[in-house]
Amino acid sequence: MEISASVGAWDKGARNNPADVTVVQQRLTQAATQLGRPEIDPGGVDGGILKPPRVSGTVKAIRAFQALSGLAVDGRIDPGGRTWQRLAAVVAGSISVPPAGDSCFPFDKPATADWTHAPRAFGANRSGGTRAHAGCDLYAPVGRTIFAVRDGTVLRAPYAFYAETDALEIDHGDFVLRYGEIQPGCALRKGDAVRKGQPIARVGQLVGIAVPSAMLHLEMYRGDVAGGLTQPASSAARRADGVSFNRRADLIDPTPFLNDWKTRLANA
Repeated sequence: MEISASVGAWDKGARNNPADVTVVQQRLTQAATQLGRPEIDPGGVDGGILKPPRVSGTVKAIRAFQALSGLAVDGRIDPGGRTWQRLAAVVAGSISVPPAGDSCFPFDKPATADWTHAPRAFGANRSGGTRAHAGCDLYAPVGRTIFAVRDGTVLRAPYAFYAETDALEIDHGDFVLRYGEIQPGCALRKGDAVRKGQPIARVGQLVGIAVPSAMLHLEMYRGDVAGGLTQPASSAARRADGVSFNRRADLIDPTPFLNDWKTRLANA
């Protein structure tokens, strides 16, 4: 079900038609249950937004959801906007976030730039808009240590990936990660067990490209589909507008995971 007009903070120009508010409240309630995140529960479904905005449980829930998702926190949901799209994806089960405390950030300090804006963000245009970015890019100095975000098992030994860097695939239980654009020479091999926080690789140096050239490229998959992670467009996951990621159909957005892990890093 879609909404016909904006919902949320009155001071941000939201229209707040009762039918639309009801839909948003229902979706926030469902998302809160699915993600185990009580902070995004609006506190009821009544089709209304209280004034002033600071006393509205629905506006508070929208803001919390936006913060969790790495979106601009304005307390407003627009039809077809990024907050609406991400909320719909959560309800559909294509985006999740990890339970508190079971994972960690892949660096011991923040990345040097956020991963929520193009060109670093999941879904950003690549190849002139004919392909969508399949992961999040975490900029960092060459050689920075990369840590396993969670206990897991190596699915595939390091292999040549892009611009003279390697990639490593690890099954972390509830999800699979491809740690891409790492330095060659990683000693892990298929079947090796890794522990949360274990050093597993180092940030590599991309060679022969005209964009920032040192980063961890992180891709995330549900792990319930067989086959290689890179796939032809004909069988690949697609962005909402139909543009292919050229990746396996169980590809998911790592942004909310990274946002959550960054918060824990800051609080450590």
